[in-house]
Amino acid sequence: MAHNKAKQNLEINNIEVDFDLEEIEGSLSKQLEDSFSDLAFLEREREMIANPDSLGKVVAEEVWKQFGNQIGLDITNETLIQRYDREHPEQYQDISRSIMNDKRYKEETEAMKKQQQSGKLKDAYTGKDLRRNEKANLDHVVTRKELFENERRKQANIDVAELANKKENLKPTNESLNKSKGAKSNKDYLTKREIREKTLIEQNKIANEKVDHSNMSAADKRLQKEINNKRLNDKLSAKDDLMLRADKEARKPINRDIRVGATKEIGKKAGKDALKTMAISALFRLLKEIMNGLIRFLKEKSKSFNRFLAEMKQSISRFFTNMQSVLQAGASALIGTVISEIFGPIVSVFKKLASLIKQGVHSIIDAVKYLTDKKNKDKPFSVKVAQVGKIITAGLVGGSALFLGEVFEKVLLAVPGMQTPIPLMGTLANMIGLFLASLVSGLIGAIVLNMIDKFISKKLEEENDHEVISKKNKIINLQDKQLFVAENRVSVSRINVINEISANHKMAKEVMQRSLENIMPGAESTQTNQTNMTSENQSDLAKMQQDLAELL
Repeated sequence: MAHNKAKQNLEINNIEVDFDLEEIEGSLSKQLEDSFSDLAFLEREREMIANPDSLGKVVAEEVWKQFGNQIGLDITNETLIQRYDREHPEQYQDISRSIMNDKRYKEETEAMKKQQQSGKLKDAYTGKDLRRNEKANLDHVVTRKELFENERRKQANIDVAELANKKENLKPTNESLNKSKGAKSNKDYLTKREIREKTLIEQNKIANEKVDHSNMSAADKRLQKEINNKRLNDKLSAKDDLMLRADKEARKPINRDIRVGATKEIGKKAGKDALKTMAISALFRLLKEIMNGLIRFLKEKSKSFNRFLAEMKQSISRFFTNMQSVLQAGASALIGTVISEIFGPIVSVFKKLASLIKQGVHSIIDAVKYLTDKKNKDKPFSVKVAQVGKIITAGLVGGSALFLGEVFEKVLLAVPGMQTPIPLMGTLANMIGLFLASLVSGLIGAIVLNMIDKFISKKLEEENDHEVISKKNKIINLQDKQLFVAENRVSVSRINVINEISANHKMAKEVMQRSLENIMPGAESTQTNQTNMTSENQSDLAKMQQDLAELL
C-alpha cells in the first residue's frame, strides 16, 4: 500500500499539473447533488404511477367529458346544405314557376321581343336571324332544374332565381329547339346528338305521313308539312360550338357567385361552430372545477366562508390555466366544419356524419399534439403507441355516442312531454338521449381507457426502475471519482509541503555557510569540521523528512 502511494506520488511529482483539483472536486460535488435530486424526483414519480386514486377518476372524467363533447357536437352538427333544405322546403315545380315569373326574367323577355321586332335578334344556338313572325324563347342555358339541385348553391345560400335569371344565363333561341333541349344542359344535349337527330327525323317522317293520311285539304296538308319540316330544321340547326360557348359564358359568373358565397358561408359557419364549441367546453370545464372545489370544501373539517371563497378562487384559477384545451376544442370544431362542408353533398346525406368528422379531427389533433410534444420525445415507443391508442379510443367512443344518442332520442320522443323544445339544444328527448348515450359510452370507454392506463403504468414503472438504477450507478461512479480526486489532492499537497521544507533547508544551509566563511576566512580545518557537521545535520534533516512523510 505504501509502495503504491509512493509510486503514485512520484508520478504526480513528475508531471506538470495544469488543472485545479479543487475546482474538479467542486464540480463533482455539484453533479452528485443534482443526481441525488433527480433520484428523489424519480422515486416520487414512481409512487404516482398507477395510483389507484388516479385510475378511479377515469370513469367520472370520461362520462363528464363525453356529455360536454356530445352537446358541443350536436349543436354544430347541421351542415349548410341541411340547413338550407330545412329553411326552403319548396319543391322544384314551385321554384320553376317562380323563376319564370321573376321580374328579371320578364324584363329580359321584353327586351328580347323588342330586339326581334327591330330585326336584330339572332338565335344564340343556331346563329340564324330570328324573324319577326317566328316564335322565340328566352332559354336558361344552365337549367333551372340543375341550379335547383346544385348542392354548392345551397351552401352559398343563393336563391335559384338569382342565378337562373342572370343576364349571361338567358339566351334567345327558336321555340322548337328550346323545347327539344328541355331540362338538359347544353353539354348533355349535344352528347348524343347523332342518335337524337335520327330519332327527330323519324318522328317528323311519321308526323308527315299522318298528315298525308288525314282528311285535310291538299293546301292544309302542304302547310302543316312545311311547319313540321321547319320545326325539324330548327332543331337540327343547333351548332355545337355556339351551344358550348353559351354554356361556358353562362357558367362562369354562376360558378363565381356560388364559389364566393359558399366560401363566405362556410367561413361564417366554421367561426360560429368554433365559438359554440368553445362556449360549451368552457362552461363544462368551469362547472367541473367549481364542483371539484365544492367537494374539497365539504371534505374540510373546519369550514368557513373565507375557506369557501379560497376554494372557488382556486377553481376559477385552474379553469383559466386550462384555457388552452378550450381553444383547442374551438380549433378542432373550426377545422372539422370546414372539412365536413368541403364534402358537404356527401355529408348531408347522413345526419350525424358532420359530427363524426369533427370528432375524428379532434382525435387527430390530440394525437399529433401528443407526438410532437417535447416532453414525450424520450418516452418508450410502446407508451407512445398506447397513448395514441387512448386518443383513438376516446374518438371511437365519441363517435358511438353520437349514434347511440340518436337511438335514445327516437325512443324518448314516444314519451309524452319529451318533445318540449330547449333553446339551442333541441328537444328534451335530445338532451336526455345525449346524457344516456354519454353515460353508456363513457362507462365503456372508461373501462377500455383504464386497461390502456394499466399497460402504460406498467411500462412507465419499468422505465422508471431502469432510470433509478441508472441514476444510482451514476451516483456511485461520481462518488468514486470524487474519492479519487480527493486522495490525489492530498498527495499533491503533501509533496508540495515536502518540497517547500527541502527548499527552506537548502536555503538555510547556504546562508549558514556564507556566514561561517565571513567569520573565519581561510580556516580550512574549521571548514572541514563545518562540512562534517553539515553532513551530520543533513542526515538528521533527512530522517526528519522521512518521519514527516510517514506522519502525513
